[in-house]
Amino acid sequence: MKIVTSGNKYIDIDAYAGIIAYADLLNLKGIQAKAVSTAKLNESITESLLNLNVYLSEYEPSDDDEFIIIDVSNKDYFDKIVDDGRIIQVIDHHTGFEEYWKNLLNEKSRIEFIGSVATIIVEDYEKENLLPSMSKEIAILLMSAILDNTLNFKAKVTNERDLVAYRKLSKIVGNIDNYEEKYFLECQKNIETNLVNSLENDTKIEKICEILPQAFSQLTLWNKKFIFENIDIIYKTLNRISKEWMLNLISLEDRKSYIIANNECVKKKLERLFNNTFTNDILQLDNVWLRKEIIKKARSENII
Repeated sequence: MKIVTSGNKYIDIDAYAGIIAYADLLNLKGIQAKAVSTAKLNESITESLLNLNVYLSEYEPSDDDEFIIIDVSNKDYFDKIVDDGRIIQVIDHHTGFEEYWKNLLNEKSRIEFIGSVATIIVEDYEKENLLPSMSKEIAILLMSAILDNTLNFKAKVTNERDLVAYRKLSKIVGNIDNYEEKYFLECQKNIETNLVNSLENDTKIEKICEILPQAFSQLTLWNKKFIFENIDIIYKTLNRISKEWMLNLISLEDRKSYIIANNECVKKKLERLFNNTFTNDILQLDNVWLRKEIIKKARSENII
């Protein structure tokens, strides 16, 4: 059995859609596969998406299981069910581990810095001439993943391939008026309902490089007002997670990212990274930035 899975702490809509869709693709090809995750689902996986007639599967270990990893390539963060010795494929859009997996898996390693891993999955359906066999439900999941991971196509990481994939999925789904705004407003409602859980479920805890703090949280909202009105909850929650943290607040309505941090050392490093200045613990960026884009910039610059 091919077990398609992702990360161990939480998964977002890109990972969720990716593992469900890729397992479906394999099954369409006659290869037995299951989409499995033991991780928490974050707020990008909305109630309407959970109510679609597509689901994760229960996992019952077997000696012949082989693992396909989607949307993560740092093996320290793979789902706990993964046996490293039985990984047969890695598909990701986060950089940093390309050489390791290329040496280990050759062409079965595909790590490409584009907007969404869902885009790669759509391209795989097309290569297998199975795009016409994709269900409307899976197409909606993949559309949502591309929207979320490209910030409605406003993120710098957005690639023409993401736009092409989204258009092809839209043809499968048919007309959904203002789907982009509806999706992000539903995500915001999830966050507002339980801000503490939202922060905990989307905080990356990893020593990425010397520039960035170990705890790196991210929230994507249509409108930033709610977060600024509840800044005390941000401080209390993230201070409990780590003494050094940052939050990347993405506000789609005004197409900007706002970096929130209260540790002076963290703030000084971020000010040098972005050549900008904090005001009352908030650093306003010139555009929307994804966490993976900030990580890529921090890794590439030597400012310490």
